[in-house]
Amino acid sequence: MINEIKVNIRFMAEKSIFSPNCNALTIEEWDNVIQFFIYDYQRYYSDEFDFNKIKYFPGLLATFFYRVSRNLFLKGDEINALEFSSLGFFLTGIEIYYTAQIGKALKINHGIGTVVGSRTELGDNVLLHHSVTLGEKNGGRAKIGDNVIIYPGAIIVGDVFIGSNSVVGANVFVDKSYPNNSKIV
Repeated sequence: MINEIKVNIRFMAEKSIFSPNCNALTIEEWDNVIQFFIYDYQRYYSDEFDFNKIKYFPGLLATFFYRVSRNLFLKGDEINALEFSSLGFFLTGIEIYYTAQIGKALKINHGIGTVVGSRTELGDNVLLHHSVTLGEKNGGRAKIGDNVIIYPGAIIVGDVFIGSNSVVGANVFVDKSYPNNSKIV
């Protein structure tokens, strides 16, 4: 399966200006990436993991490239992390920085225009919609709890915390913290 994934990535890269090195991860590291990515995959599909199906959801494809680039970044290979991350953005219009810390089971609905900025933190089971921005303000970065839903056009910036089980409404600008179970409209 890993060789098939590498072939698919190389095919996608040929359509771009990016040249990620698929051999920058060991077989064991690829297995770890895939095992963690399956949590994301299961937010979209209930059947067994099939790499060929991730291309049908831009948010899932972007998340896959994030998981690869994050693994590379953590092992100190920032050049390849940037290549994989940039390829994911090129293919999907969704920008997820490899320095962001993202928990299990991320889902990005539609996704185009969504930005998860550097050093942002997302918990488990976060759902982002299109055109969401999680970014910087005065050097601070957002921390998002578990089971949070963020609707289209929401902008969350700065050193803020959005508590678990919260909902952020569409087109809301957030630059202050909210506790668990908040409805931010």
